[in-house]
Amino acid sequence: MAKQVQSFNAEIKQLLDIVIHSLYSQKEIFLRELVSNASDAIDKLRFESLTNPSLLPAGWEPHVRLEPNKEAHTLKIIDNGIGMNQDEVVQFIGTIARSGAKAFMQMNEEMKSKPELIGQFGVGFYSAFMVADKVTLHTQKAGSNEGVVWESIGDGTYSIDSVPRPEGTGTTITLHMKEFASEEEVQDFTETWVLKSLIKKYSDFIAHPIKMKGETEDETLNSQKALWLKSPSEVTKEEYKEFYQHLSHDWNEPLKTVHFKAEGTMEFNSLMYIPSKKPWNYNTQDSAFGLSLFIKRVFIMADCKDLIPSYLRFVKGLVDSSDLSLNVSRELLQQDRQVTQIRKNVTNKLLGSLKDLLAKERSSYENFWTEFGATLKEGIPSDHANKEKLQELCLFHSSHSDKMTTLEEYVLRMKETQKDIFYVTGDSLNQVSNSPYLEKLKEKGYEVLLLVDPVDEWVVDSIKEYKEKKVISIMREGLELDTEEEKKQKEAELKEAESNLRPVLDSMKKTLANEVKDVVLSERLTSTPVCLVASTQDPSAHMQKLLSQMGRGEQTLTAKRILEINPKHPLFEKMLKATPEQQSKWTEILFAQALLNEGSNIPDPVKFSQQIAELMVQAADATKH
Repeated sequence: MAKQVQSFNAEIKQLLDIVIHSLYSQKEIFLRELVSNASDAIDKLRFESLTNPSLLPAGWEPHVRLEPNKEAHTLKIIDNGIGMNQDEVVQFIGTIARSGAKAFMQMNEEMKSKPELIGQFGVGFYSAFMVADKVTLHTQKAGSNEGVVWESIGDGTYSIDSVPRPEGTGTTITLHMKEFASEEEVQDFTETWVLKSLIKKYSDFIAHPIKMKGETEDETLNSQKALWLKSPSEVTKEEYKEFYQHLSHDWNEPLKTVHFKAEGTMEFNSLMYIPSKKPWNYNTQDSAFGLSLFIKRVFIMADCKDLIPSYLRFVKGLVDSSDLSLNVSRELLQQDRQVTQIRKNVTNKLLGSLKDLLAKERSSYENFWTEFGATLKEGIPSDHANKEKLQELCLFHSSHSDKMTTLEEYVLRMKETQKDIFYVTGDSLNQVSNSPYLEKLKEKGYEVLLLVDPVDEWVVDSIKEYKEKKVISIMREGLELDTEEEKKQKEAELKEAESNLRPVLDSMKKTLANEVKDVVLSERLTSTPVCLVASTQDPSAHMQKLLSQMGRGEQTLTAKRILEINPKHPLFEKMLKATPEQQSKWTEILFAQALLNEGSNIPDPVKFSQQIAELMVQAADATKH
């Protein structure tokens, strides 16, 4: 057959402009696409040979070869796969033209609104024109002696000729590389080190060897070690560790390895690791997270957030699927049910692995919780579907002992007279452990959860109830600790105390009219004179402080709290006998103490210091007399 020159349709130049300038974010992607195509061609030949063994050339060893030539400024990508005949070349290479360039360009405009259109136009081959000003393809179909040469400079025409391929079955793509301006900072794709790094990045786990001539002999550039495709029983602990370090750049041993294959309607392989230590930049705002995504061993993207919820962002690993829908450049996932299903399966597997770790290796789990517990708890308010599973995985500090506890363990220890699960929030364990809010509960022997992670306010607000037990803050009004019988016994006592201390209550309300909602008698204090509690509908003081630190506290900072006074404290008998001026000063001091006890800042530290000094002087004078 004589060489023929044919034209793409009139819009091909515009289409190529889209592929070259708009479709891919990085020019280096071309190598991934062409190597992936070469690997697919080898797989197809292997498959066809199962029913037709004569298709395999004698001594066939599947491989992909790269041949850079710095002097000629060319790069060849060679495979010994199935190859193509002339009709297939026209059909495959002309896919875009045959599908209609206008339709493709319209699809490019609609890419965001209709991602399902993406992928039906086979444009991976055309990525070659991002780096080459001429592309030559020489291919020969397995079982045939006729080769085909296709060539184009991307100007809207291509030539096609019938020429036997010297190597026989397979395909050779020759890229005549563009001369890029130095300011564009485009890598030299005829440099061996550049090619090696790109193969390592994108195609390291391709099943077939990718070879290139070294200084003395052929060098295989890819490891071909896709551990995740093996059975866990075939992988050694050292191999798992080595791959974790390669993936995460963390030289600590992983705490747990999660290796599984999902089967059924959605099939994929996954290999994930739970680290033993936080990375140094874990809590920085711009730290990336997500699983690496592979399609048939080919690296597609790192830090794919669509595959894992943010509260599992400490997990390192990958997913390899052949079912996912990708956009035309393979660079962005479509948001579809397949992604949702993978995310669901991955999440379930990880939560199940953590549950297993908690049950069988408590010490290791507690180490994990110290590092990543605050992150995992974020899932309780954000992931309703897995809320119950996450609740079972939570560990809390408590007043019971120094050992952390689960909610289940807490409930098993509850006294018969205790109806609710109690908690207190604050900035540090030292602060909440010595909080006056615990006084009555300690007296009754009731355990209290000590919550000091910033996320805890949102977590307990989402839990509300566990195993038919309400989860109650001991820093809110209406805290009921007594049985009905105890209430009846104390009713008369409280009425008498309220009547007796009415002048003090009224004086304190007047002094703190702009600071608190009310001043009432307390049933929760045994030795401390006062405390502040939030009303049922208002955010706690700790929540207000957190919101303020996040720049979201403008509307909540004005929420006033209720001042509770301990009617049994001798101070208030003294206040009954004090002058109105003294009562007002003492009230201000007590309010400041209450603020400090709940972990809040006092409005005027200097004034508070002066008032305390004045009291000390008065006390010293009183002892002289």
